[in-house]
Amino acid sequence: MVRHAFLVGTVLVFLVSGSAPLYGWGSATHAYIARAAGDQQGPASLPEMYGAVLPDLFNLSFGDPYRESLWTPTHYEVTKLVEKAVSAGDKALAYGFASHNEAWGADRTAHVSSVGHPESGYVIRKSEELAATLRPQVRLFLFFSGVLDPDPTIDEVLPMVAHTAVETAVDLLVSRNEDPEIGQRLVLAAQTRSWSAPVLLCKAYAADLAAVTGTSEAVAAPLMVAAEAEFRLQIEQYGTALLQENAAEALAQQGTELAQ
Repeated sequence: MVRHAFLVGTVLVFLVSGSAPLYGWGSATHAYIARAAGDQQGPASLPEMYGAVLPDLFNLSFGDPYRESLWTPTHYEVTKLVEKAVSAGDKALAYGFASHNEAWGADRTAHVSSVGHPESGYVIRKSEELAATLRPQVRLFLFFSGVLDPDPTIDEVLPMVAHTAVETAVDLLVSRNEDPEIGQRLVLAAQTRSWSAPVLLCKAYAADLAAVTGTSEAVAAPLMVAAEAEFRLQIEQYGTALLQENAAEALAQQGTELAQ
């Protein structure tokens, strides 16, 4: 039932969202990597952890035609944010932010090249295996749901469904086996993030957002501040779900609510 709810919820999310870039590791995995690799531990590691998940702030901007264009700067042009950081707290967040990138950071191992498989990222490889396994079940589910020709829908949606499922599964494994407190750390990282975090984002990327949307930086900056505020709440909710006794069920419920 949990797997069914998660699958249906994820299918609905990506059906309504349209095409999107593939995302790398999940939030818990990014936070875990940043904390393990950083110099600071305890509460001092929280800015790095929040920074490590922040590049994905536009992931859930469903229906936004500019989402893919906004994803690229936060995953490949990370020096823009690092160069704007001045205070110690901002630098910690910026270093965590930089750790996420796809060019040489954590997302590279998810998408481009992984240990033992230099020709492919871990998430890509595992999601392809999962998609092949799920295809007959999803085809049957869609057919009995009234989709008489399910294959075009499957071809478009299933890769993203499988990709998201692999990310979430790895987050669950990290929470269960590597850091049982990672959910609480995510909640605290979001709750205690500095007021300067959205300001730093705007300094680094408001010009990009303005260029993509054909507006001014004065218009783009409040949009980015609002996106960060919503993302911060999502990270709190995700961390809270990981803390539940049955985290998989909590995440499945979160997915179906998001789909609605």
